[in-house]
Amino acid sequence: MQHLRVLAAIDDLGLVSRVADALSLSQSAISKQIAEIEGVVPNAVFYRERNRLYLTTSGKRLAHHAKLVLAQLHAAELEIQALALGETGFLRVGSVTSLVPSLLSQAITRFKAVAPQVSLAVVEGHFLSLHPLLARGEIDLALARTWQPKKYSGIDMQILSAEPVVATCGRNHPLLSKRRLSWAEACAGAWILPEKNTVARQAIEAFFANKGLPSPHDVIEAQSLPLSLALLQAMPRLCLLPESLALNYAAKGDLVALDLRLEGVLVEAGCFWREGHLANNPAARLFVDCLIASSD
Repeated sequence: MQHLRVLAAIDDLGLVSRVADALSLSQSAISKQIAEIEGVVPNAVFYRERNRLYLTTSGKRLAHHAKLVLAQLHAAELEIQALALGETGFLRVGSVTSLVPSLLSQAITRFKAVAPQVSLAVVEGHFLSLHPLLARGEIDLALARTWQPKKYSGIDMQILSAEPVVATCGRNHPLLSKRRLSWAEACAGAWILPEKNTVARQAIEAFFANKGLPSPHDVIEAQSLPLSLALLQAMPRLCLLPESLALNYAAKGDLVALDLRLEGVLVEAGCFWREGHLANNPAARLFVDCLIASSD
């Protein structure tokens, strides 16, 4: 089984050091697994260029089948976990708005496929409003984008995915006439931003400050994603969205994803829960596994 995981990880990551980190193994252990694969498969599986490891055509096919097998095994594990939930259950999940259409919706779909008997409630909000609910036990899990992550007393967390945040606008925005748009020009425009004092807003303002730019003056504070989309289409404003979400809306013709990224800011999305909660709540533990599977 470990050979399959190594093949899949090499296909995704390339560097032995990254594969070792991803699988929580030493580099020597990964090298041993690679040698064993090469000793069993008659065709060449890998080739090396500088420090990077690449898969041959045969290796690519093997990695493809390895990922299919691993996905099927993971699905079986989820179903086995679901059997432990019994006939009923109730799970409460909090999430920042930007993760609802993508990561959260995919995880819910996976979860309900294996645990249809468990009811779900979703609470949307920014992390500063979700954290007290989590601490008081009013929600089981919280999803949020992290910035300068810190340890919260009594709270565990796991990073789920990493994705850049990009600037977006409506299709008729005047700035689209510029051949190359700078952050200085964008910053001077009108914006839709998260509420003051939220983690996301603090991160955005720190990003502007690091570029020597003032925070935008003409701002509509909005937490609702549908409202933000409607405003982008109705007036010349800019908004920040996860890249995959922005590209999805752009493909539908709803808005334009600009070539402006918040470099290294609000990139990681994480899941938070109370210490010990997953050990005592099989439904929450299963949902975290669905989140991890959805973030791959």
